[in-house]
Amino acid sequence: MSLRHAYSQSSLPFGEDWPAFQGRARPHPSKLFFCLKPTPFASRRMNRDAARHAGNRARRAAYPAELLHMTLLCMEQFDEPPRHLIPSIDAAIRRIRARPIRIDLDGSDLFGGKRHLVLTSSAVNRELRGFVRTLRNTLTRHNLPRFPLTSLEPHVTVIYDCGKIDPLPVEKPYGWVAEEFLLIYSHYGESRHEEFGRWRFDPDAPPYPSAPEQLRFLI
Repeated sequence: MSLRHAYSQSSLPFGEDWPAFQGRARPHPSKLFFCLKPTPFASRRMNRDAARHAGNRARRAAYPAELLHMTLLCMEQFDEPPRHLIPSIDAAIRRIRARPIRIDLDGSDLFGGKRHLVLTSSAVNRELRGFVRTLRNTLTRHNLPRFPLTSLEPHVTVIYDCGKIDPLPVEKPYGWVAEEFLLIYSHYGESRHEEFGRWRFDPDAPPYPSAPEQLRFLI
């Protein structure tokens, strides 16, 4: 796994950052988080189906295909990009050995007080859960910032602040194999991501253990 140089990208992790920044003062700090991104093919299909389903009923348009993502774990909120932490984060994350993860989203729901239309999974993804636990345990072992680990509900938000619409019928699951994961800093209110890390999963890594056993680390 390797770290790429940081760069800016028009993307968002959460609905509160949409629409674009209008020059007002930031209401609160920005977030640093790990995420997965669907393949371009899966992203385009999600976007197209969400747009068709919403029609003219949604308050906002379907989330752009290139911005879709699945948040795994938030590290912390910061007033400025925590560039001083990136070398330490990279050194810790490179110790993880984890296999690519299959993602299948076969349903939809309304999250955030029924404000956001999201794609969900009816099955428990044990590999994904194990990887998120490993991420947080790795941050803890290296005394790095991390939010408390609460119940994980894997999802991809396809429309933010959608208004009163029904969940999206899913006739065929949206699926992809996640071969990498990213570390993103979201500049709150600016519709902008700053990518600080991108690491490849290892197809030759040991299989994910059953809970509560943890993944093995390189020493």
